[in-house]
Amino acid sequence: MEYIITIDVGTMSMRAIVYDIEGSSLFTSSYEYHAIFLPESQVEQDPYDWKKALEFTLGETAKFVQSKGIKISAISVTSQRASVIPVDNEGTPLYNAVTWQDKRSVGITEQLLEEISMNAIYRRTGLRANPYFSLPKMMWFKQKAPEIYKKAYKLIGVQDYVIYLLTGEFKTDWSQAARTMLMDIKTFQWDKEILNISGIDENLLCELCPTGSIAGGLQDKLAKKVGLKEGIPVIMAGGDQQNAALALNILSPGMAQANTGTGSFVIAYSDKPVFDRKCRVLCSAAAIPGKWIVEAGIFNTGAIYRWFRNQFYSGEEANYTYMNEEAEASPLGANGVMMIPHFEGSAAPFWNPYAKGLFFNLSLGTKRGDMVRAIFEGIAMEIADNFSLIETVSGEINTISVAGGMTKADLFNQIQSDVFYKKVVRYQSSEASSMGAAMGATVTLGIYNTYEEAFAHIVGKEDKIYEPNAENHIKYDKLRLRKHALYNALNQRRVYEKFVKNINN
Repeated sequence: MEYIITIDVGTMSMRAIVYDIEGSSLFTSSYEYHAIFLPESQVEQDPYDWKKALEFTLGETAKFVQSKGIKISAISVTSQRASVIPVDNEGTPLYNAVTWQDKRSVGITEQLLEEISMNAIYRRTGLRANPYFSLPKMMWFKQKAPEIYKKAYKLIGVQDYVIYLLTGEFKTDWSQAARTMLMDIKTFQWDKEILNISGIDENLLCELCPTGSIAGGLQDKLAKKVGLKEGIPVIMAGGDQQNAALALNILSPGMAQANTGTGSFVIAYSDKPVFDRKCRVLCSAAAIPGKWIVEAGIFNTGAIYRWFRNQFYSGEEANYTYMNEEAEASPLGANGVMMIPHFEGSAAPFWNPYAKGLFFNLSLGTKRGDMVRAIFEGIAMEIADNFSLIETVSGEINTISVAGGMTKADLFNQIQSDVFYKKVVRYQSSEASSMGAAMGATVTLGIYNTYEEAFAHIVGKEDKIYEPNAENHIKYDKLRLRKHALYNALNQRRVYEKFVKNINN
């Protein structure tokens, strides 16, 4: 039997998991960390958090592996996307990571759009010009922290940093590069024109490799420190959401996923690059080399769920099971409470960095359970808006696979099915990104010939299927119209934008 260690670098924690080639998870080590939230929607993270997490989780994993006499065939790395870390030629960070959630480059993004149109960027890279992605953050370093930019040997992402720690190589894969706003989505090459317009030196970027490539072998120094064998192949499995798509069976047309972690990512499969006329959905490189995904993201969903628990529950009640039970006691529509999940701005479908979160229609009769149910419903309705957009470019979606911590709640999954009016499937493992990384590794190593074969062996059958209720769907459609009216009333009167600018002035 062959075994694979997956490293899943999430926004709130890193997990190292040992899988066998039949998909059984034999051991998990996790290390939690926290982002640094600064004024004006700036979000950073100390890169040494990831170094410490990597050494800790691999160290614990090595002890398990040694105790069982297991031989590891590969380490497969998947990670969050679109953060930027400036490093020197020895991989030492020169500044905190500017994370994917950071909004400091809003003004720089607007400057970029004076030089090249939104449509031109979108058609070349599959992405909108938005501070969410890497390029505006790189430009921020050049303009606002020039001393750091001049010292930098590379500007790298989180996966790239972990790959360097493991192998000593500055390499990235297509699925991560597809989130930089610098890769031509049709050719999988760095885009010379956008590099020239932005002023970013191509030498600061990593070497581009197909997703699933072996970056190198585990370095001797780290191997000895954590207790693993030197030279274990290290595979660039790629973006966390692309890998989740593998484990959620997004391997053919008509299949889509809603993966709800810190944020929610809605993804459908595509055999070719596809684009939305209004640039609202994204096209990225898939975890399958030479294939694509159509994607729409929501910045904050699971993070809101956790925030609400931390702020409104304490003691024995401060757990998700208790929250879910209270939500189940609230009727459809949450007794009139509506939640808009733009706590750190909006990605698809609105792409509004000024937007903020909102609980609407509170009364003295509102209970906590109503607000938890409103969180479920507000997230599901936002996801539904994104599925509607994706279907316009990728075709009809028949089945939606779901994953992520919130999907442990049956109520949330049933709400999703009712809102989408589609069959919703949950698989046994909620660790979709790491399982996808294991799937990809078995194909890279030649254990399985295709991703479909790997899926059949590693993931297998569904855990639970949720069928939509037509009567509930009609009611949710009316609530979605109210949600749109509420957002539009605030946005069209520029309430969000004026509030932010007045505070800053």
